[in-house]
Amino acid sequence: MAKKIIPKKNEIKVKKLSFREKTIAYVELMRLGNCIMASIAVLIGFFLAQGINYFTAFYAAFSALMICGAGQAINDYFDAKIDAKTSKQKPIPSGRVTKKQALWFSLILFFVGIIISFTINMTTTFIAIVLSILLIAYPLLMNKTKYLGNGIVALGTAITFVFGSAATGTIPLLVIILSISAFFSNLAREITKDIEDVRKDKGTKITLPMITKYAKQFVYAYYIVAIVLSLAAYVWFSLNYYYLAFALIGASIFIQAMLLLYNNSPMKSQKVSKAGMLTSLVAFVFAGFK
Repeated sequence: MAKKIIPKKNEIKVKKLSFREKTIAYVELMRLGNCIMASIAVLIGFFLAQGINYFTAFYAAFSALMICGAGQAINDYFDAKIDAKTSKQKPIPSGRVTKKQALWFSLILFFVGIIISFTINMTTTFIAIVLSILLIAYPLLMNKTKYLGNGIVALGTAITFVFGSAATGTIPLLVIILSISAFFSNLAREITKDIEDVRKDKGTKITLPMITKYAKQFVYAYYIVAIVLSLAAYVWFSLNYYYLAFALIGASIFIQAMLLLYNNSPMKSQKVSKAGMLTSLVAFVFAGFK
């Protein structure tokens, strides 16, 4: 007599999807919107370094898009159990993509991204490999110590400018300064999100707000560093007034984010901060015009 198969508790039921539905699930898995922003940052870095080969710019942007998508997918692979409880609409918990499919998808994207970077130059290859290792190490080894992961996430965003610049064969000091500014503003936002999610993360992850009562002060300090560096770049490199205007607008938005956090509104603060980052991105574009 055949044994009756009893589904395991919390087992994810895999759904049968059409090709279109499966494609949409994979696009969601790689957070395409975030990856397009990473590609744009690469193009800005390329532009700031006075790059002229547009094919190279495209290769660099596409490489960044692949590695970004791989990092998002591998994170969901390792976070599948947590997401099954808190984010059931995501591709893996919803049963639209299996864990095995997500893992292979991620590894393929990493491979493609690194191979493309190899066709550009050794500097872009080095950056692509190091970033890929960090994006894998974060969910694999540091997922519970999220305060370390915050730095990797922020670095992954900031280094896109350097990556684009490296594709030209040179990395100007201006790009480095602006990248550091972007790093600190992103780091501030990541910690703000942890302050917002402190109850949800309890028991699964260790975040900065859990280990120090000065998490808000860290956020304020990081925003201030980001603002000071973006404005200092205007003076040091004699940038144009368009850059200054958008840098000031971005700074005012970051200050608003700080005030919202001070008034215990971390959700609003991190959303406002995102607007500040987009404004700063526009400023970075104008930094390339004389």
